[in-house]
Amino acid sequence: MAFDPSGCAAPAFTRQVREVSVTDEIDEARELRSASSGDEAAFTALYRRHQAAVYRYAWLLTGSAAHAADITQDVFVELLSASSGYDAARGSLAAYLCGIARFRAYRTIDTRMQTVDDFDALAEARAEHDAPALPSDRLERSRALQTLYDAIRKLPPIFRDVLILVELQQMSYADTAAVAGIEVGTVRSRLSRAKAKLVQSLNSQVE
Repeated sequence: MAFDPSGCAAPAFTRQVREVSVTDEIDEARELRSASSGDEAAFTALYRRHQAAVYRYAWLLTGSAAHAADITQDVFVELLSASSGYDAARGSLAAYLCGIARFRAYRTIDTRMQTVDDFDALAEARAEHDAPALPSDRLERSRALQTLYDAIRKLPPIFRDVLILVELQQMSYADTAAVAGIEVGTVRSRLSRAKAKLVQSLNSQVE
């Protein structure tokens, strides 16, 4: 029986997807300038808007709740200390933050893929609007998710990156290309190959 990952991936990342327009990006750039000038309310708004996604991305790359928390903190410290590095004309703030997180995560990752041992930490950081599940349902879902995430982490980095950004972070192809430093066409081709490799890996575990 073939393993279908779609039924496992969606529940863990159910969230409201914010459509980002040029106006939104300009507003965030203004908000960032205010935060850099000492406006705590502006910084708090930016942090609350992006913290969960940055943490989730770092967690998915490193497999460690502790590393993800450290990386998330570093990302926002760098955002404030080097806010001039963000250019709204080149992409969304979400993509910029993920780019910083990606760089720091790959400096943290060791050559061995780490085993996920803290699913509750991910649950706390993901979307706050998930419906509560019964204990047995949660256990079953957690096991399926761990199998899925372990398989994702075993993908070659060039495929893992685009799969996480597009499918789990729900980032646009353009923003994914900006984060990974590749062309949009390359994002599409790598995503297709990543999905094929992931399904092949998952199917091999249930045969």
